[in-house]
Amino acid sequence: MKTRGVLFDLYGTLIVYGEMEQAWNAWCDVIHDAFCQQGLSMTAAEFRPYCSGFFDTPEPVDAIAGMTVVERRLHRLAGDLRVKLPPDQAVQAIERALDVWHDYVSLDDEAADVLAEIGRTRAVALVSNFDYAPYVHRLLARWELEPLFDSIVVSDAVGVKKPHPEIFKQALRELALNPTEVVHVGDSQEDIDGATGVGIRPVWIDRHRKDRWRAQPGVSVARIAGLAELLPLLD
Repeated sequence: MKTRGVLFDLYGTLIVYGEMEQAWNAWCDVIHDAFCQQGLSMTAAEFRPYCSGFFDTPEPVDAIAGMTVVERRLHRLAGDLRVKLPPDQAVQAIERALDVWHDYVSLDDEAADVLAEIGRTRAVALVSNFDYAPYVHRLLARWELEPLFDSIVVSDAVGVKKPHPEIFKQALRELALNPTEVVHVGDSQEDIDGATGVGIRPVWIDRHRKDRWRAQPGVSVARIAGLAELLPLLD
């Protein structure tokens, strides 16, 4: 069936990682500074282990109205350390921390041109696991990418993460397309398994040719080393 739409993962797919250990330390240092302003007595080196698994642990179940997932995570960490962090200062700390973290990543050089080329004849959507949806929109606007997407689906706003089928189904609904009409491009196991699970053809972007994903029996996965290699696969 003709490919009528393309879904893209964001981090590791359209965005390329740099020195991520430095990025993480910079992120932790911003949060540490915010906590110290509220009375935390701990060095940055002592604080960093408490941040371990910040984004990987299960999301806090105590959903607070109007709070994004990352805000709830930060308030949980503050509570663990007996720090009272006002909501407005929490948001400021999160945004500063994300800003410094993004100093260590970059937009793939081919991303804008590939998105524009695909968008000439096909629908384009972003499907991203990220705990702070407003920042994704801000980032895309900064890079002038937002107009290139017909749909932007972020886990924080949807309430589930890849590989959960609902995040893919949300994108399909917004594009008004069937799974067999779409491909999904991503760099992780969650991307491949999630797409396959709803009947979307997966494309694995593997810039460094690392065999970290193993295909399940009966599953065919195209592998590309760069975004431009996707274009011939859509014909």
